[in-house]
Amino acid sequence: MKDLKKDFESFVAAEHPAGSSFVLEKIHSQLDLPSPWKAATKLGLAHVISSVVILSACAQFGIRLFFPGHGLMHYFMQISPTFCMSFCGGLYLASTFLLARLLLTRDEFLVIYRSKILSILSLGLISLGAFALVSHEVTFQAGLLWLFGAIIGAELASLSKTRVRQFLAKI
Repeated sequence: MKDLKKDFESFVAAEHPAGSSFVLEKIHSQLDLPSPWKAATKLGLAHVISSVVILSACAQFGIRLFFPGHGLMHYFMQISPTFCMSFCGGLYLASTFLLARLLLTRDEFLVIYRSKILSILSLGLISLGAFALVSHEVTFQAGLLWLFGAIIGAELASLSKTRVRQFLAKI
């Protein structure tokens, strides 16, 4: 163990050629992750786009864009109201994270993935708050079921392909 320490100290004390600082700067420039604000802005854009698409196909707390009727909610309610609330929330946020995987670069998605819990909870709670402001159908139980489904859906959508395979293999 003492030999390793002496080797390291001799390496630090040795003079490095002039080119090594260039190589280190090049490596640091390639390792820099994108700005969290840029990644969050793109995630927000993905959320707006997916919200328009999902609210056109499935009513969330009575809010539906562009088309009359209940859309997918009609089919989900035939299973059960609990399933409907959870699945609508899961579909809503899962679509955001699936679209974000397409819009964001790999490094930007890694920035979002690093703070995944914060990203999922903030998008879910902001969306639920917006629905509560616009619609009077948001109750505590319905909101909790919707948020539970949204968290599960976003978590599954944000997993990498290998993790999805591992998760499905355990089931």
